[in-house]
Amino acid sequence: MPGMGGSSRDRVRRTGIVAVLLLVGSVVAAVVLARRYQLGSGTALVGLVGGVTGLTGLWLAWSAYRADREEAAVGELDLAGVADQLAAAVRRQWEDEAALRRLNDPYPLPVRWAPADGGLVEEWSSLVRLATSGAGWPPPPPSGTWAAGPAGLAGGDGDLAGLLDRVPTGRLVVLGEPGAGKTMLTVRLVLDLLADGRRALGGPVPVLVSLASWNPSEQSLYGWLEGRLVADYPGLTVPAPGDSGASRARALLDAGLILPVLDGLDEIADAVRGAAIARINDATRPGQRLVLTSRTNPYRQAVSPPREPEVRLTGAAGIQLCPLEAGVVADYLRRSAGGPAGAARWDPLLAAWPTPIAQALTTPLMATLARIIYNPRPGEPALAVGNSPAELLDPTRFPTRTTVEQHLFDGFLPAAYRPHPDPGQRCPWTATDAERWLVFLARHLDHTLHGTPDLAWWQLPLALTPRQRRLVVGPAFGLVVGLAVGLAFGLVVGLSVGVIVGPAVGVAVGVAVAVMVGLVVGFVVGPDFGLTAADRLPQRAVRWRIPPGSDLVFGLVFGLVVGLSVGVIVGFVVVVVVGLVVGLVVGFVVVVVVGLVVGLVVGLVFGISSVPADLAEASNPTSVLHQDRSAAGVNGLVVGLAGGLAGGLVVGLVVGFVGGLVVGLAAGLVVGVMFGVMFGFVFGLGDYGAWALFTLTRAWLAARGRLPRNLMAFLADAHEKRGVLRQVGPVYQFRHLELQHRLARR
Repeated sequence: MPGMGGSSRDRVRRTGIVAVLLLVGSVVAAVVLARRYQLGSGTALVGLVGGVTGLTGLWLAWSAYRADREEAAVGELDLAGVADQLAAAVRRQWEDEAALRRLNDPYPLPVRWAPADGGLVEEWSSLVRLATSGAGWPPPPPSGTWAAGPAGLAGGDGDLAGLLDRVPTGRLVVLGEPGAGKTMLTVRLVLDLLADGRRALGGPVPVLVSLASWNPSEQSLYGWLEGRLVADYPGLTVPAPGDSGASRARALLDAGLILPVLDGLDEIADAVRGAAIARINDATRPGQRLVLTSRTNPYRQAVSPPREPEVRLTGAAGIQLCPLEAGVVADYLRRSAGGPAGAARWDPLLAAWPTPIAQALTTPLMATLARIIYNPRPGEPALAVGNSPAELLDPTRFPTRTTVEQHLFDGFLPAAYRPHPDPGQRCPWTATDAERWLVFLARHLDHTLHGTPDLAWWQLPLALTPRQRRLVVGPAFGLVVGLAVGLAFGLVVGLSVGVIVGPAVGVAVGVAVAVMVGLVVGFVVGPDFGLTAADRLPQRAVRWRIPPGSDLVFGLVFGLVVGLSVGVIVGFVVVVVVGLVVGLVVGFVVVVVVGLVVGLVVGLVFGISSVPADLAEASNPTSVLHQDRSAAGVNGLVVGLAGGLAGGLVVGLVVGFVGGLVVGLAAGLVVGVMFGVMFGFVFGLGDYGAWALFTLTRAWLAARGRLPRNLMAFLADAHEKRGVLRQVGPVYQFRHLELQHRLARR
């Protein structure tokens, strides 16, 4: 991501990967050390696991603390210094983007414009009266700086910055047809306003933002702009100088140090465009300049809606972009052809210049697509380009302007991905594969996300159907939760109680049960899990200073409370049950062994105490005395068995309850801590959760051939080397919205 603060996605991914590796490595190291040094005590092993696992928390804390220290060092700037830093970041961003879009190859197309229809903007006298009112407006410039009226705005050659100075209020609406060059002009405007010698130090910074993601019925202009600034330039997240508590982004907006360049009013919903203009009017302060672009017809409908009051952008003049002249287009195509041989390829078409071709190539977008398809790229000989411009002369294939434009859209991707003769510049993906993947992404934007141009990585899980989320996201989440809880519970029960053969069986049983439960839970929550995380841009990194009301605090507290409660209850119940079983076993042993011994002793005692003098009678088995002795022996055995059984039950109950209290508390503590941390990180740290969901979704779609295995590398290549995508802050967009719509309709 260009701008202040680096890439949020990359930092989150690196931090998350290292944290997981540390956590897994710590647990493995603890088990190995326990085996090596024969730590038989469950308490000892649990303590060792907790100790080495704590390294993960320490590392995360240090990483977040270091990031905060870096931001604190930068935060010592005053607001003017922050504006200067932002200006440098914005200039660097759009210089790189202009180079990638080849806006100056061989030169910028000379777009011209005329004054906009007077019914779409305010009267010129109202602009002058507002700019000279003195209520927060700067003093008027020297005489002759402002245009005398709307007619004085006519011009061209891309000098939109000079035109803005000629409008008394510095507010301008730029209108044009699809592909007329509005975005290209705004990029050049931003760079011209930031050029050396034009912007004063500490002055307002022009920031180009797409309006596609703004919902004016739910967000104010400044509230939305603050979110966009923070997303595009993460360094603006930290508090501004002073004690206001506002972010730098908000402080810059409130201080009038942002010149909004709002691109694409037509890209927001039809029903709220008029409300958007009203919201802009409410937000703009006296003396603040701004630029707004839109297609002509949607803007006309927004300012003059049927059965509703008309609305105008307060204090704004307007211009209408004009079609390119035939001679300008012909010269542009020849000069970008890579030499005389390439320029000669255009002669048959330009000599005939059929009407459908002349109509289609009057916009910068179509002229640029024609250049990409039929002209060689840098370092590519003209003969390497298979298609010839002469094919456009076929009247049966191209009878209308629409058919020509559709052909140029369809030919763009094969041209962008055609093999390059230089092995170092060849694309690792074929044009067929790239086109299939880009069609899927275009459909995702048009159908799933309702036509937004912003391709955000954290919103990719929305491309899955509810059934796919049930099969992919839910079970994976359930397995993670199940394994975490099962491992903790199994370690505690297995090591403390010694189920059959020790901790191995306890861990195996605990993990098996938890996996089954996790799968069930995963299938239940699967369809909806992750949808909330896909609605917002993840935070930049784990924070050392955690806001009291953050999701992380809620996740950790909730997880610890639930984990401790469940752990204590389950531990107590399980260990009591185990204690009762042990008590019954002990009782049985007492019955068999102790009961017999005690019974024999009692029987002997009763027998000896009643030994008669006449031994002969005693030896007679039919005598009454002999029967009494036998009864005494039986009674002794019965008493011994009863006493052994009672003693066994008493021992079992004591062992069960005492063990349940002691071991249950220990189990609850360990399970609670592990579950709490797990719950907090899964639900509280949206960055890691969003990245995990994105990774699962990407793997699923790649396995089905919908996307490449390395999606981010593919998107970066499409932006940096193919010119198919453009990057705006943390999101990608197709080169043009019409290209996105064309691909989505395939």
